[in-house]
Amino acid sequence: MVNAPLFSIELLHPRYWLTWLAFGVLALLAQLPFKWQMWMGRKLGRLLYRLVKRRRLIAERNIELCFPEYSASQQRDLVIRHFESNGLILFEMGMAWFMPYWRLRKRFVVKGKEHWDKLQDNQQGALIIGLHMATLEIANVGANRLFTMSVSYRPHNNKAYDFIQYRGRIRHNAAAKTIARHDIRGMVRTLKQGGLLWYAPDQDYGRKVSKFAPWFGIETATLAMTPKLLKMAKVPALAVMYYRLPDFSGYVLDFREVIEGLPSGDDAADLALLNRHIEACVREKPEEYWWVHRRFKTRPEGQESFYK
Repeated sequence: MVNAPLFSIELLHPRYWLTWLAFGVLALLAQLPFKWQMWMGRKLGRLLYRLVKRRRLIAERNIELCFPEYSASQQRDLVIRHFESNGLILFEMGMAWFMPYWRLRKRFVVKGKEHWDKLQDNQQGALIIGLHMATLEIANVGANRLFTMSVSYRPHNNKAYDFIQYRGRIRHNAAAKTIARHDIRGMVRTLKQGGLLWYAPDQDYGRKVSKFAPWFGIETATLAMTPKLLKMAKVPALAVMYYRLPDFSGYVLDFREVIEGLPSGDDAADLALLNRHIEACVREKPEEYWWVHRRFKTRPEGQESFYK
């Protein structure tokens, strides 16, 4: 388990002043009316689309690869909406960490809570299969107000940022654990004790920890640990999806059923099944997925990079 970041005099060092200032501004913005923040976030996203060329090119390439059936204009429209979505992340992070919960709670629409309630009633743990949607941070607020859900966590290199991030998250459920991404024993122990562990296997962490499995019709480096965790802990994989309402008035927390057939004993088949599940979720709200990540940076031997 990760040691909780504690406040120390070191965090007042001048190298952290800009971090404190930035989060002070974010905390103030989080007190503005919700609709104002949604408007400003989308405008910020439009600005980022023009300014952050490298990330825009990555998103364009990912969308070109994953949605070849789209016309050029449809792909461009999706990239623009994706950047608008990314602009909202900053404001949603501020709301998640600094907005009073009595203002936030009316923004959540909850579906399928009975699937998680059943596990909790039986004191059964589960690996919660999430994914890197733009609404991940604020969805965590709604989920942890309903359940005690632990997360796989990588401490931030900036100690002041790490302290603020940790405090912002645990304010919604202090009983939730933060478990280091490499602490497999800690994850298994939490699951065996009946805990819920949020785990997102949809990013490329390199060849050493991955195996290739199809995703959007492309052989994609996929975290190999997921089926192993399920086998070691002997728990089910439970699906969850989270996204914004179409009118930007709030968020849907869609708790779904157990992903049947996991683990099967065939790791390659399990990874392919997980990728099909994640792909289906992404297709529901493609603009909200994290396309600026180089999802295909690790290629099978002999293949050239997809990115220039």
